Amino acid sequence: MALQLPERASYEFLKKLAKDRLAILRGRNGAAQLADAQLAIAREYGFASWRDLKREVDRRRAPYVTDFMRACSTGDLGAIGDLLTKDPALARARLANGTTGLHAAVRHPAAVRLLIEHGADPNVRDLGDNATPLHFAAASGAIESVRALLGAGADVHGDGDLHDGGVIGWASRKGNEAVIDLLLEHGARHHIFSAMALGDRDLVQTIVEEDPEALFRRRSRFENRQTVVHAAFAPPDGLGFLAGAPDYGMLELLLALGADADAVDDKERRPLDVALLRGDRRAIDLLRDAGASESPERKDRTHSAVANTASAVESVRRLSPMLAVANIRETIAWYRAIGFTVHDEYEDSGQVVFARVTLGKGELTLGAGPNPVPRGVSLWFYTDRVEDLYVVLRERQRSSPDGVHVRFDEDLYTPFYGGRQFSIRDVNDVPLVFYQPGWAVPAGGRP
Repeated sequence: MALQLPERASYEFLKKLAKDRLAILRGRNGAAQLADAQLAIAREYGFASWRDLKREVDRRRAPYVTDFMRACSTGDLGAIGDLLTKDPALARARLANGTTGLHAAVRHPAAVRLLIEHGADPNVRDLGDNATPLHFAAASGAIESVRALLGAGADVHGDGDLHDGGVIGWASRKGNEAVIDLLLEHGARHHIFSAMALGDRDLVQTIVEEDPEALFRRRSRFENRQTVVHAAFAPPDGLGFLAGAPDYGMLELLLALGADADAVDDKERRPLDVALLRGDRRAIDLLRDAGASESPERKDRTHSAVANTASAVESVRRLSPMLAVANIRETIAWYRAIGFTVHDEYEDSGQVVFARVTLGKGELTLGAGPNPVPRGVSLWFYTDRVEDLYVVLRERQRSSPDGVHVRFDEDLYTPFYGGRQFSIRDVNDVPLVFYQPGWAVPAGGRP
């Protein structure tokens, strides 16, 4: 009869059991391997293979891992402590993307310290960015978490992350000087891109004087393998919402120091190509004054663009507006609370940078950015059940246990152009209009 696998089986315990069994097997057969011991243990519990046994353990633990990560991300010390008491292995558990509790907890120093006390590894790397908790803590400006991680032996350099910036690169932004100073006290050293991120021209000059090769350093493949010249005035493709204003003073300095004004990025674009593409007159003038040139003309791949216009236009299947908001976490929470479904929520360097939200077939994307949503923008949601949606959203005014309220801009009414509509405003003051076509305008054109 097979042994009964405990409801909250510990994979760490099973691995220890397999190692103990291996010692016994080798006493009988010196050629025995760990796989033999694992298979024996799996079959004792009624599974055909060790992989099947592990899959079942993971399935049973998944809800507890999810609860644990949620507690870590919110800094819920009571929940973290209770879950660790029941399953100490959670301190090193991972989500599918490699995130550990320590990665999730970096904004909550007390939680970081508690996890370290229970054996969490301060140098564990996630899978998405190959980054340690210290990378994320430094990027988010959580100085007490940074202090706790360094005290626990976290590598202050953190070389090898996929963005090639090291911990100092993740930390380097204006306003985060206290964290940067703490890292430097523990042995971190600036590189040219971290100095550029701070806009510190004296530091850039010092770095180049100490190591002239610094001028030829490149950013990672995720940042188009940009040279220092590209990076001084243009954000990498797809990351413009994270970039600050072009630093023309830095560009002038780099060119004066001898940076290559014609070195290409991973798309074979010279800096002047990028400046022309962006219509950046100041960068164009500076680059041309430094002798920069455009790339040779590439072969025209468009062929007869006019003939292809119709098919190109027809290829557009969907429009999804993207709103840049100052507090994206708060905005996501608001949309989720009123009934939207959140998809593709993505974090970079410990910061949520965008998420797609849907309501039925309506969709919009939220992005992090310092610029407020432009005035005059409103989002229209077309529905055939406008009154039902009205009732659902009005109910949140009466009952809002999570503290998220709905602010109505227009009550339900029949506009002069027909149909039926009402509107609310989100936490960024953006109007959301819910409209049902097909209602007749009453006589006299009034609701």
